[in-house]
Amino acid sequence: MSDVQDESRLSQWGALAGGLAHEIKNPLSTMNISLQLLEEDLRERPQVGSAKLLPRVELLTSEVQRLQRIVNDFLKLAKAPELDLKELDPNTLVEAIQAFVLPEFERQSVALAIQLDRAAGSIRVDPDLVRQALLNIIRNALQAMPDGGTLTVQTIASDEVFRIEFIDTGAGMDAGVRARVFDGFFSTRPGGTGIGLAITRQIIQLHGGDVICESAPGLGSKFTVTLPIHGPEGA
Repeated sequence: MSDVQDESRLSQWGALAGGLAHEIKNPLSTMNISLQLLEEDLRERPQVGSAKLLPRVELLTSEVQRLQRIVNDFLKLAKAPELDLKELDPNTLVEAIQAFVLPEFERQSVALAIQLDRAAGSIRVDPDLVRQALLNIIRNALQAMPDGGTLTVQTIASDEVFRIEFIDTGAGMDAGVRARVFDGFFSTRPGGTGIGLAITRQIIQLHGGDVICESAPGLGSKFTVTLPIHGPEGA
């Protein structure tokens, strides 16, 4: 590995570590303040009712859980998984996810339109990892449409690659947000860790593919996943 590659890798790890430290610091600060207030209440009023204590306990629980999610997601991103490649009809991945997420879409009044290219043959992928990558995109689209909308998922097959397009009717993103949408620990959603799409890109690139985002304010977003039919080179 060249010096330039070493520096780039170290820079990437430095940015990730810095983001992790920042994300951990905020919930820990909230936990510390809440614990101090809880301790003061217990010292001053030993018989204080649960009505006042419960919201603070719930806040602590929520922040601890968020911290666990951040750390778990960081570990997923930091360690590149090994691929367990299998030959399958890629449309089955989309169909399996459709059945899984449909209740979430119905609760949020978001329509899910699936358009499958039935001419697709088989493709070599790790089904569990690709399913996770696609699910991250779908959930990101769902979060972009809190007041309802439509997500269209369509597959397109060719001799060399298989494409999956995700088109939502959400608010869309400006150029600044779009440029960072796959960066780890970048999120515009309160409480979001910004890890999901970073993991998606990592998984797709491990397969020798790519994922791109097209978006503009007021026009929704389109994510396109491209996977080589025969799997990653050398696999």
